[in-house]
Formats: sequence, C-alpha cells, structure tokens
Amino acid sequence: MIGQTLLHFRILERLGDGGMGVIYRAEDTRLGRPVALKFLAPQWSADAEARERFLQEARAASSLDHPNTCTIYEIETTEDGQPFIVMAFYRGETLKQRLARGALPWREAVDITSAAARGLAKAHQLGIVHRDIKPSNLMLTEDGVVKVLDFGIAKLSGVSGLTRAGRVIGSMDYMSPEQACGREVDRRSDIWSLAVVFYEMLTGRRPFRGDTDQAVLDAIVRGALQPAADFVPDLPPHVDRVLARALAKVPQDRYPDFGELAAELSGEKPTSTLALPHAEELRARPSIAVLPFVDMSPEQDQEYFCDGIAEELIHVLSRVPGLRVAARTSTFQFKGRMGDLQVIRDRLGVSTLLEGGVRKAGERLRITAQLVNLADGYQLWSGRYDRDTADIFAIQEEIAATIVETLKPRLIGEERFAARAPAPDFAVYNLVLKGRFHWNKRTEEGLRRSAGYFREAIARAPEYARGYSGLADACLLLGVYGLAPPGEVMPQAREAALRALELGIGGPEVYTSLGCLRSVYDWTWAEAERDFLRAIDMDPDYATAHHWYAINLLANLGRFADAMEEIRVARELDPVSLPINTSAGLILSFAGRYEEAVAELHKALEIEPRFAMAHFFLGQTEAAMGEAAAAIASLRRAVELSGGAAEMHAALGRAQALAGRPDAARRILAELLRQREQGYVSASLIAQVHAALGDTEQALTWLETAWRERAADLAWVAVRPAFAGLRGEPRFRALLARMGLAGRPAAELDVAGAEPGPATLL
Repeated sequence: MIGQTLLHFRILERLGDGGMGVIYRAEDTRLGRPVALKFLAPQWSADAEARERFLQEARAASSLDHPNTCTIYEIETTEDGQPFIVMAFYRGETLKQRLARGALPWREAVDITSAAARGLAKAHQLGIVHRDIKPSNLMLTEDGVVKVLDFGIAKLSGVSGLTRAGRVIGSMDYMSPEQACGREVDRRSDIWSLAVVFYEMLTGRRPFRGDTDQAVLDAIVRGALQPAADFVPDLPPHVDRVLARALAKVPQDRYPDFGELAAELSGEKPTSTLALPHAEELRARPSIAVLPFVDMSPEQDQEYFCDGIAEELIHVLSRVPGLRVAARTSTFQFKGRMGDLQVIRDRLGVSTLLEGGVRKAGERLRITAQLVNLADGYQLWSGRYDRDTADIFAIQEEIAATIVETLKPRLIGEERFAARAPAPDFAVYNLVLKGRFHWNKRTEEGLRRSAGYFREAIARAPEYARGYSGLADACLLLGVYGLAPPGEVMPQAREAALRALELGIGGPEVYTSLGCLRSVYDWTWAEAERDFLRAIDMDPDYATAHHWYAINLLANLGRFADAMEEIRVARELDPVSLPINTSAGLILSFAGRYEEAVAELHKALEIEPRFAMAHFFLGQTEAAMGEAAAAIASLRRAVELSGGAAEMHAALGRAQALAGRPDAARRILAELLRQREQGYVSASLIAQVHAALGDTEQALTWLETAWRERAADLAWVAVRPAFAGLRGEPRFRALLARMGLAGRPAAELDVAGAEPGPATLL
C-alpha cells in the first residue's frame, strides 16, 4: 500500500496499529498537508460489528473539538468499499514510546495527565466514554501538546451498544474492575484507566500486574495499591491521595468527573483525610447513620440498652442491599449531639439519620424513632412503639422494615434484610447488650465486666451463639491489651469463637477475631491472613476487618503499602473512628514517613484531643524524629490520659533514656517491675526500656521471657524500632525464627518508626 494514492491521499509510511485499525502517514495532495489514515485491519474487514464500531469511532472523535483530542477531518471509502478515517498527523511519539525510556519526572507526569483529563472531560460532556485509555493512545507532539487518540471502542450515549453482555473489550492492563468483569461502564472507568497510566508514568510500572490475564484481573479486582511514593521519594503526598481515590475498586468511590480530579491533582482543591474525600458522591447514594438512642427512663439507668438498640439496628440495616450504613465507631462519636446535623452529614457522608429514645419501666418499653433527611433537616418518618420487653426483636425488625420502605425508591436490589437470631428470652438479650456496652469502653474494668455478662448469658442459654462470640471478643482484648496473662485468656477466646462457629455465627466478626488471635498469639501468619481475608470476602464493608488486618498482620510483617491500603478502605467505611485514624498515622510512621504520620495523628486528635493512643504514637514518632522534648511531653500526656497504662510508661521510659536521662528511665523500669510482681505486665515492655538503656543482654532475656509467655505485643517485634539495635544479635534472630518472622527482607525489618502497642488497634 505504501506509495499508492487513494483518492487524493498518497500513502507514505505505515505508522502502526491502533485498536482494530492500521494507521499510515499520508499526504493530502489536494490541500498539500500531512494526514494520518486509519484503515480497518484486514482480519476485521468482513466483520459487520467491527465495521460499525470503526464508523462509530469516526462519529465519536469528529464530534470533539478540543486541543487535547485528535482532529478527524473526514471519512472516506476505497474503491472496493473499505472505509478509512482521515485524521490530523502529529509529529512526536506516543506515551508508550516515551515510557520505554523509563519513568517521567512527577511534574511532567502531572502535566500529561491533566492535559489528557481535559480532553476526556470534553468527550464525557458529549456522552462519549473512551474505554481504551493506555499509553499507546496518548500522543506527545513535538510542540508539547498531549492528544488523546483512538476512540475505536468508545461508548456513545444514545447509541445502542455494540458489545454483547459479559464481553470484555479493551486493554486488560488498564481496565477498570467493572470493565474487566464485563459490566456496564461510565466515565468513571476512564478515570480509573487514566490513573493507571499516571501511576505508570510516575513509577515506570503498572499498579496491578500479573503473569496472565487472569492474574491481572485478580490484581485489578482485589489487589492492594502500593503508594507511588514508595518509588518516587520526592512525590507530594496529595498525589498518592488522588491516585488512591481514582483507583478505588467501586466506581462510586472514585471522582465523579475529571474536573474534580484535575483540581485536586493541581493542588487547587485541598484533600482531607479527616472527612471522607468523596462525601458528596456518597451522599448521593442511599445511606444512613444510626445514633445511640436516648435514655428517657426515670432512673436514667438504661444507657447500655439504648446503645444496644442502635447497634442492633446498625447490624440489621447493614445487610440491606444498596444501603450504606455508617459504622458504629464513627456514629457513636456523635452521641448526644443530635443538633450537629450538618457536621454529621459532612463527617460521615450520609444522607439520612435515625435517632430515637427508650423509656423502660418494669416490663414495658416505649421506643420512639425518627428518620431525618440531612440535606434539609426535615423528618421523613417517625414512629412510637409501646410494647412488652419480650417484643424488642419485633420492634427492631419493624423499624428496619419501615426505613427500607421509606428509602426503597433509592435502594439498589431487593429490599431484603436479615436480623440476628433472637435470644431465648429478654433476660439473655439484656445480658448480651450489657456485655457489648462494657466491651466498647475498652478499659480493663469494662472488659472484665463484659466477659462476666457474656459468661452469665452462656450459663442461661448454652446454645445461644452470641454469648460465645461476645466472650471471645472480651477475652481477646484482655490479652491484646496486656491486661491479663495471654496464656490464661487467649485459649478462652479461641474456645468461645470456635463454639460460636459451631452454633451458627460464622460471620465476619468471628473470623476477624480469629485472625487477630492467630496473628498476635499463635503467630501463624498464613492462617491469620486467611481468616482476615475470609471476613473481608464475607462483608467488604466491615471496617474492623480491614483495620485489624492492616494493624495486626500486615504492619507486623512490614507490608506497609498493603496495610495503608486496608486502612484507607477502613477509614472510608468508618471515617471518624479514633483507632482507625490513629492507625493510619502509626503505619506511616512505621514506614519512616514521619511528617505525614505526625499530620495524621494530629488529625486524630482534632476529632478527640483526649485520645491517649494518638498522644502515645505521636510521642514515639517525635522520638524517632529526634524531637526529645516534644516526645516526652506527648508521652506524659498519654500516661495521664490512660490512667498510667504500663505500655505508656514503658514508652516514656524509653524516650527518657534516648533523651539522655537514664535515671528517669530506670525509675520507670523499677515501677514496671513492681507492677509485674503484683499483676501482669508484658515482659516485652521491660525489654524495650533495657534496650534503650543499652542493657542488651537484659533486653534479650526479657524478650525471651515474653516469647515463653506469648505476650501479644511481641507480635510486632520484627518492626519495633525499640529493638532495632538488637537485630544483629543471634538470640534475637533465633527469636524471630521461632515466631515465623525470620527470613523477611532487611528492607522490611530495618524500618524506623512509631512503636506499636496493642491498645491502639481494636
């Protein structure tokens, strides 16, 4: 074909392939200008669908008039009836050719992405979705202009689709999860694909990879996103936040359009990790927050019951397809703050709010509830229930059913919901609610009382599974927080969890607890990961599963990028959770990203200035940065707010030693030893103070004692900076080997950062 003249076009050279076509450089002899001619590839010439799609490309691209899209001059037909498209010819190279020489400077990558986004935004305005964004379809012209090419598989609004249901077209490496799975796509699919290209420009590698198409698909649908900053040391933090949102697995969680993406990428629109970055998009979906009900009883002694009602409704409503329910930990931050409607709306990203009150007198209940539209504050529904206490389960189901009916026009799928199996009687149900109420306090007294209530519920109803699942959680936290000997409470937690499974509670909550137990007590990392992933697979919206997976397994193993991705998901599901927000700062600190860690920890303290764990990790991060005075001040505040917790004292002792105050450190060490004589104090805490004082042999001896006791906080020993100076010691390496942590890459182990402590996490 080269050298031939078709109509008034003399073909000069073959440029390459694009989509289903072959492209040639040619000269328009009539107008004397260079052009590009695109022909349907020979193997597609007899395919009617391919011909129609080829013509569709011409219609799609010719409707665009934008400097960042390819210009279409006309469509012609050869003498034998084959169509070809006449396009502007641009001198330069494709982005694919440019990437063959390596990654781009981040500012150049931002400029290219922004230009392509502008061209695609114009296409989206006209109802055109490209569906095949990849480096070979982005042209970098000699005069510095970016051009979006090849609308060959574009989807046009108002045009019947050419793709059969379930058929996947496009380039797998750059497909969105919905496109790769053969589902319907819209403009948010192009946002994903351009973000993949952007990531590749920054790092020289694609974010989701595999040796086969199936492996790539699995990575796209389920794989975690490693921050680009891991490969680009000078990358501004906001760039990774933009990538994380643009590459969200669920389309609704991405940017709604390229305009908002470009604004955040340029830094014109600040991003915030405190509130949901896509709250407006989430509010457009059916969503609800359930506030703790108000105790209206004369004696004011029913707080546990009011909280329990709200938790039960959260559980029931979270099973409704299409309805997003704010997590308990975020919602309960607004306890007693019904007047802050707009704050609730903005922080939780929800469109409706359920609140109510409970009045209990003897065996009679009066429950009131109202559903409020947060956009305008108007009441959507209200109800009052005067019943016997035995009717509590029916009342909960009635309220849930009414809410579903009220929101039904906006719900996706059928309005099914599943309540928990009712307790044998109200007395058992009451004990379970009391157990959960005290468990949520996360104090030693609260956890011990919680375990007592659950044991009483089990004694009254040995076949009621919720008593066992509650007891498992109470015993687990007593061990993880270092409040009881792990050899005493962890086996009880395991026995109760397995009994709950036998009796029919095999939900994500139980598997999450088992995953935590197997990581921090058994140190069977592969089994623990299977449990966490099973919990997430059962309920991807269960924030605690993502959170505990990140902080109790991924962080322990030095898999910080994966841990941050799980924390990102957890925080989007539960945005005002103090433990989740604090854990984000902790993991960043582990990764040596101290300034970002400090910023995140301060944001957690903006939510609750008296949260001891945020001060705890802030102090340790400051110590890692060499800011001794600030570290000691933060850790003293943590000790004060925690009521003198042993782990807080140990961290302060270590900070005093690092600040050159050995006498102060030894006084704290003596106090820890005294407390250990009177009750349980983890041997690992004593080891870290000895290590800071330079007592290497003593530190190793206490670590070996912690191993024999199976101390829960030893699960982080491989990444704790307190023990960085011991990593060359044979006894320390032997300890890692016994825990299944030996052989991990040095880059994963030799990481400075904040100190993990069990009470952060749960």
